[in-house]
Amino acid sequence: MRVGCIYSIENYCSIDKPMRSPMEIPFGISIIATVLKVARHDVNLFVISPVTPLRKILETYIREKKPQLFCLTAVSSQFPAIERAAALIKELDPDIFVVLGGHHSSLAPDNAIKCPNVDAICVSEGDSAVVSLAGQLKDGKWPTEIPNLWIRDPQTGEIEKNSTAPFNEDLDTIPHVDRTLWEPWIANPHEEASILVGRGCPYKCTYCSNHAMEELSEGKYVRYRSSEDMISEIDTLTKQYPRMNHIYLEIETVGADITKGLDLFEKLAEYNNKRNNDLTFRINLALHSNFVRNEEKYRKFLELCQKAQVTALNVGLESGSERVRRQILKRPRYTNKELINFCRTAREFGVASSLLVLMGVPGETFDDYLETVKVVRELQPEDVQLSIFYPYLGTDLYDVAVEQGVIPEGGTETSNERHRATLELPDFPKWRVQFEFLYFWYRSFKGHWSLDRIFFKIVRAFLLRFTNLSAVARYLIVNTRFFNYIFKTYMDGTKKVSGVKEDRLRLASYHTGEL
Repeated sequence: MRVGCIYSIENYCSIDKPMRSPMEIPFGISIIATVLKVARHDVNLFVISPVTPLRKILETYIREKKPQLFCLTAVSSQFPAIERAAALIKELDPDIFVVLGGHHSSLAPDNAIKCPNVDAICVSEGDSAVVSLAGQLKDGKWPTEIPNLWIRDPQTGEIEKNSTAPFNEDLDTIPHVDRTLWEPWIANPHEEASILVGRGCPYKCTYCSNHAMEELSEGKYVRYRSSEDMISEIDTLTKQYPRMNHIYLEIETVGADITKGLDLFEKLAEYNNKRNNDLTFRINLALHSNFVRNEEKYRKFLELCQKAQVTALNVGLESGSERVRRQILKRPRYTNKELINFCRTAREFGVASSLLVLMGVPGETFDDYLETVKVVRELQPEDVQLSIFYPYLGTDLYDVAVEQGVIPEGGTETSNERHRATLELPDFPKWRVQFEFLYFWYRSFKGHWSLDRIFFKIVRAFLLRFTNLSAVARYLIVNTRFFNYIFKTYMDGTKKVSGVKEDRLRLASYHTGEL
């Protein structure tokens, strides 16, 4: 059976190649497309952006291939674009079955199922559900009794709400992502790619959807793949793309199970020793006091990072205000001093730190934000991944934003949502948040970075607000040596740490599609 899959992005690189690098490949729809292909279905994947000639593409595909099923995915901010795609599919062929997955359908199912051009939605994981769905459609049946799917009856409009299956606790059963499906849409397929390490997070941060996703099904939510399975995929990936030297190890935090994380690092070190050229890695780490107060423990962790060529950690500061972290964001407990000491120690081992910073959260004041700047100025991390808070449906902070009445009348903007201020906070107004999103770089790095590097960071922050301007910049970075050099020199967080070569400390852009 022929199946189409659609993924939507906003910050595109060009009309024909909207994705800049493999780092932008999402795992959700990738795994859906891969399991369908493994099940011997004919799968085509489409990446759409605001400038994609979608009608022309879909008209040609539907006329020539005659697919029976389309799989769509969306977070809340992507939902309007995916709704339009679903409407176009049904306009071109009303008999095509359309299923929607992703965080929006899982966390706001009653809203998602109201979309008149969607026949079913997936609540929780869809790896098995979509294979059952395709199988029933292939057999000429109207799908029914498929766990994790809500299915609309085409005659009565009634919704069959099936129960959710337990989480898949053996992630090694999931096939490796078929990246050939994405090649037509990526400008630089040999750049840094990401490998899935695990699913789930043990923490209950209010701005994140993990706690809500955990409640959807029974079974163990925080899961790891085996080190052997991950290295097998890395080996295949680097043989497929021999110029690839950097791998992003995708997990909410490697500290979710530090024992398994250390085992992975030991196996990566062994793997690198067998290669002619070393790979370098980066990974996310959420700190907590139980870890960072044990110097022997975290030095062993950093020593293994060094051996495994894990040259960069994405460390979640989020806010330099300990009040905001504890009372509003509900972050794991750690003090600013503990975070700074850990990151400085990491530098001794040649491990760079890229701080994750979130601004404009409900209840935050301007003084709270200045506490964040103070921490960044004192630490001087190799880079910062700065985002403006966006109230995603299904998160606790979305409910707080509604209760506080800070969401504008008419709702929040969905374009470039992490780079545009949308909430009117009484003690940190919208205009000020937007201004500080630019001025942050000068406040934080004045006297430490060169003025030209600060200037280019400010320019990037400005461009990220505008889809078409961002696209022009991304296109120039990909297609011209001069702008590629500017990007790597001033925007990519490249810096020498404890004698480690600069090219090994390259911090790729945040995988949500920034410049």
